[in-house]
Amino acid sequence: MGEQRNHAKETVMRMPVDEDPGLPVLAPEEYHRQVVEWNATEVARPVTLVHVQVAAQAAERPDAVAVTNGTRSLTYADLDADAGRLARCLREAGVVPEVAVAICLPRSIELVIAMLAVFKAGGTYVPLDPEHPDARLEYMLTDCGAPVLITTDDVRARLSVPEGVRVLRPDARGIDPVDAPVDPGNLAYVIYTSGSTGRPKGVAVAHAGLANLVAWHLDSYRIGDTDRVGQCAAVGFDASVWEIWPALAAGATLHIAGDDERLRPDLLLNWLADNRITVTFLPTPLAAEVVKLPSPPGLVLRALLTGGDRLGERPRSDTGYELINHYGPTEASVVTTAGVVPRRTGSWRAPSIGRPIDNVRTYILDHALRPVAIGVSGELHIAGTSLARGYVDSPGLTAERFVPDPFATRPGERMYRTGDLARYRPDGAIEFVGRIDSQVSIRGVRIETGEIEARLREHPAVAEAVVAARVDERENTYLVGYVTPATGGAIDVDAVREHLVNHLPGQMVPAVLVPLRRFPVTSNGKIDVGNLPVPESSGVETPRDPLEDLVAAIWALVLDLPEPGQIDIHANFLTLGGHSLRAHQVIARVNATFDIDLSARALFGAPTIASFADVVRHAGTPGRIETVTRLARQVDEMSDDEIERLLAEHSTVDHPSAKGWEGEQADELNRG
Repeated sequence: MGEQRNHAKETVMRMPVDEDPGLPVLAPEEYHRQVVEWNATEVARPVTLVHVQVAAQAAERPDAVAVTNGTRSLTYADLDADAGRLARCLREAGVVPEVAVAICLPRSIELVIAMLAVFKAGGTYVPLDPEHPDARLEYMLTDCGAPVLITTDDVRARLSVPEGVRVLRPDARGIDPVDAPVDPGNLAYVIYTSGSTGRPKGVAVAHAGLANLVAWHLDSYRIGDTDRVGQCAAVGFDASVWEIWPALAAGATLHIAGDDERLRPDLLLNWLADNRITVTFLPTPLAAEVVKLPSPPGLVLRALLTGGDRLGERPRSDTGYELINHYGPTEASVVTTAGVVPRRTGSWRAPSIGRPIDNVRTYILDHALRPVAIGVSGELHIAGTSLARGYVDSPGLTAERFVPDPFATRPGERMYRTGDLARYRPDGAIEFVGRIDSQVSIRGVRIETGEIEARLREHPAVAEAVVAARVDERENTYLVGYVTPATGGAIDVDAVREHLVNHLPGQMVPAVLVPLRRFPVTSNGKIDVGNLPVPESSGVETPRDPLEDLVAAIWALVLDLPEPGQIDIHANFLTLGGHSLRAHQVIARVNATFDIDLSARALFGAPTIASFADVVRHAGTPGRIETVTRLARQVDEMSDDEIERLLAEHSTVDHPSAKGWEGEQADELNRG
């Protein structure tokens, strides 16, 4: 670093006085190391499209299991045949290369068949998560311009499908299978991410980028036909691309985890062991919980892949699998960098995001697109085969984010401006620092606060809106929405929240809405975000009735809160440490306990114990609620000795109070 510092000083001294030296100037050797040596990732290999590889597996190993959900399995021969016959229906509906096909199905075998069918027809699949609000699904369906929608009758009944769009059931089959020719430059899929304009934006990725991801993955993790790969990511999350296609291209068996298993770390580890999963991806928050737990008997997992958020955990010293941290925006075909996370030792440093994968280059640059010194933060840029084509019908935004690559050795190459701050470590590993724009990451989901602000301003009672990220004392990041009234009157916060719940995914709904008469401004008249008030608690109101007591117990168990009876019933689920994964865990326990059928949207729409208990009260039957709450009180009133005797006499039931009951109590509950 001394040589580099002296070189920088000499360079600056030779500059004209009106030339801004910017960040430290790199010595030629350091420039070469960063731009050339650390980006020597080129691997020459033929581009084999993923559906061609799946077809080859079907021909070579037709009876091998391709995909299973635990109760139903599909062989490679059946997967290939079903997808080919569905592809025939798609071709008859006009699907050819560059034509989008929307798929709105839950995580299922049918989803995998539909995706493969779109590839065989030559089209571009657009995954839409049926758990998202209807208005958001309808917007994406219209925006992507898909002439065909594959979905179930139930989802079809919910949506206002644009005129002219043909709807196919997932079990539609033509007489003869089809396998249309596709070029590596053709689009493979479009995935929607949060957009700063108030609407989600579609990222269009070509087959070449997907094929590179798959080839790198198979080489790096040695995936073969004896592997069992977990599928846990949500439908609209680009990690599902990474889970599904490398596994099927390798001839491995793809295991689709149930919602209960994929959202609870303890159940998930047991599921991985019971199904002998060898490789799986988990989003950062879930992986961070899993690596804290001891491995159950029978666990044969050798690689736990994670990414999507800043990782703050390392594997236990006795863990038998490797934890590999990854980084990559949707705009770069899922994965850009990867690095093995060392096991826990006496010293501590946050894990890096690793180094660029095959045929991908990374640059950390200043505002003038110059490489910055090691240890200095700059904007992370990505180049190479993985880059997406751009944003659907958004040439201006595409040109803004995908810019010419000044370091390219071939003309016409581009690089993607990520908006992420990063810095190099001395060994070339990259350390994620944060964001430089209005985008924030909430539990692994990248969110444009501008999209939320635009939705807030759509409400007739709101004049202006600002959304900011806050961090609580438990280091949980949550969103706060600040609004000013349109007419000078009061704002009905509950009505505004309901408006957001109807248009945004749960993780994008601010945990707190703060009405203000006016926003603080800077000297130049801009909103002074730094001086917006931090939400303060108005005191703690504890649970007021047995149902609120039981809801508080469930929340405390899922959120790892020590005293359920001391939780403020008006505190927001998100500010208590909740996020989308934990919301699903709460819903699963509530549904099982009260024998009801709520979705995670119900929790995001009623995010306090007081409001959520009302939702449960209206969804459940009075007899069931009365029986459950009474039995929960009986269990809570037992002495430790009585609890031990009860557990010794009967198998433990996963009850929200974490004390369980069985026998006569369970019989009474079943009667209730």
